Amino acid sequence: MKTKFNEVPVQLNLPEIELKILKAWKDNNIYEKVKEKYKTAPEKVYYDGPITANAMPHYGHIIPWTAKDVIPRYWTMTGNFVSRNIGWDCQGLPVEMEVEKRLGFKSKKEVETFGIEKFNQECRNSVMEYRDAMWKYEERIGRWIEPTDTYETMSPKYIESVWWSLKELYNKDLLYEGLKVVPYSARAGTPLSNSEVALGGYKEVVDPAVTIKFKVKGKDEFLLAWTTTPWTLPGNLMLSVGRKITYCKVRSNDEVFILAKNCVERVFKDQDFTIIEEFSADNLIGMEYEPLFDYFETKRNEGCFKVIYADHVTTDDGTGLVHLAPYGAEDFDIFMKLGIKIFDYLDTNAAFNNLIPELEGKFYKQGNPIIISQLTEKGFLFKVEDYSHQMPMCWRTDTPLIYKPVKSWYVAVTKIRDQLLSENEKIKWVPENIKNGRFGVWLENARDWALSRNRYWGTPLPVWINDVTGEVIVIGSFEELSRLSGKDLPVDFDPHMPFVDEITWQDEKGGTFKRVKEVIDVWYDSGAMPFARHHYPFENVEDFNRTFPSEYIAEGVDQTRGWFYSLLVINVALFAKTPYESCLVIGMLGDEHGKKLSKSKKNYPPVDEALTKYGSEALRYYILSSPIVENGTAKFSYRLLEESKREFFPTIWNSFRYFVTYANLKGFEMKNLSDLENSFTILDKWILHRMNQITQNVNSDLTNLRLVDATREFTVFLDDLSNWYIRRSRDRLSEGDEVSMNVLFSVLYDFAKLIAPFMPLFAEELYKNLSVASDHALESVHLEKYPTSEVTIDEDLIKQMVLARQLASVASSVRKENNLPIRQPLSLLEVKVSEEKTSLSEEVLGIVKDEINVKNIVFVTEFVLSEKNWINKDDSGVEMRLNTDMTEELKLEGILREFIRELQKLRKEASVDWDKQVDVTYPAGEGYSEVIAKFEEQIKQKTLVKSFIKGSEFKIY
Repeated sequence: MKTKFNEVPVQLNLPEIELKILKAWKDNNIYEKVKEKYKTAPEKVYYDGPITANAMPHYGHIIPWTAKDVIPRYWTMTGNFVSRNIGWDCQGLPVEMEVEKRLGFKSKKEVETFGIEKFNQECRNSVMEYRDAMWKYEERIGRWIEPTDTYETMSPKYIESVWWSLKELYNKDLLYEGLKVVPYSARAGTPLSNSEVALGGYKEVVDPAVTIKFKVKGKDEFLLAWTTTPWTLPGNLMLSVGRKITYCKVRSNDEVFILAKNCVERVFKDQDFTIIEEFSADNLIGMEYEPLFDYFETKRNEGCFKVIYADHVTTDDGTGLVHLAPYGAEDFDIFMKLGIKIFDYLDTNAAFNNLIPELEGKFYKQGNPIIISQLTEKGFLFKVEDYSHQMPMCWRTDTPLIYKPVKSWYVAVTKIRDQLLSENEKIKWVPENIKNGRFGVWLENARDWALSRNRYWGTPLPVWINDVTGEVIVIGSFEELSRLSGKDLPVDFDPHMPFVDEITWQDEKGGTFKRVKEVIDVWYDSGAMPFARHHYPFENVEDFNRTFPSEYIAEGVDQTRGWFYSLLVINVALFAKTPYESCLVIGMLGDEHGKKLSKSKKNYPPVDEALTKYGSEALRYYILSSPIVENGTAKFSYRLLEESKREFFPTIWNSFRYFVTYANLKGFEMKNLSDLENSFTILDKWILHRMNQITQNVNSDLTNLRLVDATREFTVFLDDLSNWYIRRSRDRLSEGDEVSMNVLFSVLYDFAKLIAPFMPLFAEELYKNLSVASDHALESVHLEKYPTSEVTIDEDLIKQMVLARQLASVASSVRKENNLPIRQPLSLLEVKVSEEKTSLSEEVLGIVKDEINVKNIVFVTEFVLSEKNWINKDDSGVEMRLNTDMTEELKLEGILREFIRELQKLRKEASVDWDKQVDVTYPAGEGYSEVIAKFEEQIKQKTLVKSFIKGSEFKIY
């Protein structure tokens, strides 16, 4: 039965097509039908990392959304059930900072004045607003999401599962409270983990660098030490030196100073000086000095105010002596080993507390000029200068971090480090170098995880402590909390602050159990998703067991310090195995100049505008064909998006339109290719082998998560299809040749299925139109089985055609460079080869001859010297020469081709029906009369001309 396809417009309007298909999916419940079809099929599992719902979606969201969508679509089309789970990261600093910004708050104190209950409700409202917006964007880019398989980290059930996990860690001795110097965000008023420091990165800041004179006890000599944190000097407890550094005494301005010999020139560059003595570091060990301030003078009883060794001392900067205070990680470790008790004179807002009365209430950086002034008055300031250096930044507030001693709860990552490294070896990382590179090195150096946060909107740390006895109880469920407290929790119990803090109980031994004030790191919430989304272990135990571990996850490279890490740590600690078997790591997207995309700098176009102007499928293709989906970098602008769109969509659209036009014109009837194979030309065979080859390659690429390789296969194949198969088969196709039309239909039909996971909306448009010709068509391409191929590929034929196209390309460039029109036949092309045999079969050779319009092609090992009528060319590894000697017969053939082209142009301009015969007037001269005399019947047959009339110009009747 002959098929009528929908006419294909000349211009491709992707946004219009996308909206049409999205509506059709919704109207016809396509996603539900896909689920129903595969509900009893084998299940494949991927995890969707929870999206932080604190801002409108941007390109950083769309990239992983796209990568996450491709593999589940592929799995479904290969016969598997896949639940498109999605999660929302609803708590933590990202949300709190967004709400503080909205409310105009600058500090935690304003939050407490506003009220924690009201503030947390504002956080909840904000999350819901952004979550709904993100949901719409995900649907707009064609991603399927399962509305019944979602999770929110703020839900009571989710939080209860997190509580269970924390109690499990506590029982396994993997959760403990400790005092350590940790990264601290003064703006957020909370400690951070080392993972979060890595997420925030570093920025260059300028601080006052001071060189200080510490008076040696009992001598008129000074130890010179250097620091970029003058605010830490009131807390100085020790000075440290390096074991292998040579030190010296220097006389300058009638004073004697002690410092590293390597630093003398730098320190005294503007002064006269004399080195009066050199000695090893051993001579300084145990030397006592006078404290700069008397705030902590009693610490001398604990062994303070003397010189010790420290491994981190260098002579790269400063003086070779380093001042030690409770505000450095290395300093803290030294004090702990020496049994020195730590103090902290900064409050939770990083302002001085009453331990330094003169500075109480001042922000720590405000203390710098005051302390410098005090040291000047005391005669202890040797030098002060501006110093530019790198500082770690808070990942949410973009303000510099400090290191301060904080009592926090920790996950004992170091106890399971070897197991983490062992499980990491089982994970398939794409790209492979992440395994033992960025991620593996991070694991090898992993420290215990500072878990607690001094904030409000987060999962409350489920630790209750007796205020008299100090007994600790870690609560693992709401039922346990109800039982121990003797209070019935409401059905709609909200475990957030401040409600959870209202639950206290008296201990029969004395004292009251009260919850600690901290919430937990938001990254713990996200890492708990494999079990917490199921409310495990309180219900859905089988669902968890069935879906753990995941076979696939994908996120940005920054998640090697974030979600990838927290997932591995938490789940290995709880279940002793990795929660994911394969991981696709996505790189970073920059603007047109490679700079990081920034909302404040506005160096990228709005997502809405890009979707409206170019379409989500163009954006998906741009993402999937760029190295960004294999941890590479990519630049983004409308210009680059347009270039990317042009390399794929016009080619497939024009090929699709070409087929539909002639199929409708000639009355296409679909046949089984097996019934036609005896009539296949070499081109037919080749394009079908190429189709089988790309099918095999793309299946392999998707199985191995090589999304870039798979997507780039499409572009190369389309060039073969459009610029070689269709162009070289144009005469057959335009005449409605049954074989070539069925070959082209088969290729386009399967290609629509092949690209479906990548460009699901565009693939649907192609499939819906083409499928009307098939007796086995389904309602959607996404209900189809993904194309596979077990055919043995004719590699020799494919190699021959590669060479054929190469020869044609080089020869065509020769013609163009030498103004030799392609319609003018030439006699001979010689191609230099390494062996005395042709590299092409006669059939393929015939295609090349016709393409470049030469009568003969000869393969030679050496060119015979000749200076007449030869043009040489050496390009792309092909060395050839073209004979331009023109005979009368060749000239006449050239005129014939030009004459036919003019007649076809006439028919097109006059909009003559394709099957209508016409009369033609032609001008005298140009050799047209000779051409008609010799080739009249051939011309009439090809152009449907009844008669030729000599006249003054070309005209059609």
